[in-house]
Amino acid sequence: KDGTLLLGGGRTGDTLYQYRENKLTTLGKILKQSERQRDSRFGPTDIAVLSENSKELQLLISYPQLNVARNCVRLAVFRYTIDRSKQSLSKQERWFLGKPCVPVGAVQHAAGRMQIIDSKSAYLTTGDLGFRRLDQIAVRGWLGGVFEISAGNVKQISQGHRNPQGILSIGTNLYISEHGPRGGDEINLIKPGKDYGWPFVTFGAPYGPGDYIKPSKTGTHAGYEPPIYQWTPSVAPTELVQLPSIQSWKDFAGQIVMGTLAAQSLIFMELTAPDKIGKVTQIEVNERVRDLEVMPNGDLVATTDSGRLLFINLR
Repeated sequence: KDGTLLLGGGRTGDTLYQYRENKLTTLGKILKQSERQRDSRFGPTDIAVLSENSKELQLLISYPQLNVARNCVRLAVFRYTIDRSKQSLSKQERWFLGKPCVPVGAVQHAAGRMQIIDSKSAYLTTGDLGFRRLDQIAVRGWLGGVFEISAGNVKQISQGHRNPQGILSIGTNLYISEHGPRGGDEINLIKPGKDYGWPFVTFGAPYGPGDYIKPSKTGTHAGYEPPIYQWTPSVAPTELVQLPSIQSWKDFAGQIVMGTLAAQSLIFMELTAPDKIGKVTQIEVNERVRDLEVMPNGDLVATTDSGRLLFINLR
């Protein structure tokens, strides 16, 4: 609430940092080196604040967890505590462990984005982890889904997602941004019990003969829940946030903002109804935007794949 930023990763891919008043402080280790490969894809995928007071912070952190004995990967979410006086991090109980454990492959499809519901629960996205048997519904388990998680419960809300790297709740509505293959990047309004089609349908197209799985039908979403907006060619979407309805954002006030990787842009979207997107404005930032957040003063802050923090406003 005071504008302090929590950043995960670092040179060893396993560290949590605090950034405040232009000073970077190390808080502790998120995971053991035995839980990851020496590869940037094995860093934390999201950090979410469950609760905070003057003494401590309660966090959720997600990351792809390597099982060395089986040489496979699952998405994991743990609760952590930050002692503010000691500026130290401690790992608490596990909230989520994906299934099945997938042979090490396209780990960038971990997703792992979270949206806090309250101090005891959150929404979570999971990607497909490059699983070659994803078209076998009985085998794919929790891959490619949206979940509600808590300390003692996991409830699946939707399925058929490829790699949802953005999540946002507006009132009672939940939205995700999702990578398609070659095109077919999506904004989805999540409806309980619905299947969003991957890998059976996509507005995108296969990459080529080396694909881990090929979509059954392309250029269509027939028979499955369609997106409320899609991009072809691909922009490679990441996090979603909603701008505050304040004067400094002018015509963009209240709009949804999405980061992108391939397009190296911010995309501003006007939500004209819960399931309809009106005007879409793309503004280049010439950086691969990995994460977005709204600061207490209403400005945007973005993290980039080049390791930069971008502070963005219209003033």
